[in-house]
Amino acid sequence: MRWDPETVFEINRYELNNPKIKNRLKIVLLADLHNCVYGNDNDVLLEAVVNEEPDIIAIAGDLIESGTNASEVDGMVLLYRLAKRFPVYYGVGNHEKKLFLYDKYRRQRNELVYGLTRSGVKLIHNNSYLLEDANVVITGLDIPHEYYRRVFHRHIAEGKLKEWLGTPDDSRYNVLIAHDPSHFDAYAEYGPDLVFSGHVHGGIIRVPKVGGLISPEYKLFPKYDSGVYEKNDSKMIVSRGMGSHTINLRINNAPELITVTLLPE
Repeated sequence: MRWDPETVFEINRYELNNPKIKNRLKIVLLADLHNCVYGNDNDVLLEAVVNEEPDIIAIAGDLIESGTNASEVDGMVLLYRLAKRFPVYYGVGNHEKKLFLYDKYRRQRNELVYGLTRSGVKLIHNNSYLLEDANVVITGLDIPHEYYRRVFHRHIAEGKLKEWLGTPDDSRYNVLIAHDPSHFDAYAEYGPDLVFSGHVHGGIIRVPKVGGLISPEYKLFPKYDSGVYEKNDSKMIVSRGMGSHTINLRINNAPELITVTLLPE
């Protein structure tokens, strides 16, 4: 989908302090772009990212869109342009997951793999990268597709994340990219300091003083739709996302680019 270059998106900024962080780390968080384009080759979006002067880019899934008529070229062009300037850490969403699962998406999968290879972006699915200067570990969670079921929510059992990811190093500040925020209980039990999520698109229609109306699983008034949430010692930042797909609608729900600055305490 090509969006008008003047389409307004919000830039929301957060600062988080923690004694485990050694040096300042500024992260731009992108989520749920779904191949949408802001301006020529995403010039408008790219300029906004560059102006934030981040150290790294984190993608919380669904940069692209699964669909037999979809093309991943616009998303891959954006990735290439971002990766020329910044390290990019790409977490897997349900749309990337489907591309690798189903043969009907072979063309789109090939476009994605070519784009990732050419740009040098780090696709992180159930593995981690250490940013030693800041003492930050970034882990990407890639859950089985059945955990994205519509209507009937499937819970992630206790201990499953440690089975998939191993045990986090508590001496480091742990950032978990986990696309679907509905599993926050399982994420908090695993114990990251910070979770990046998206998926819910802000609830598509936002009701004043209430929040998002509906989730991609067709659940009314999703519990985690936008902003910051806390459980145990974990915080989760949920992006409203930058695009749309099946329901091409946003009401009281501007697309959102997020900047998170991690600071020593």
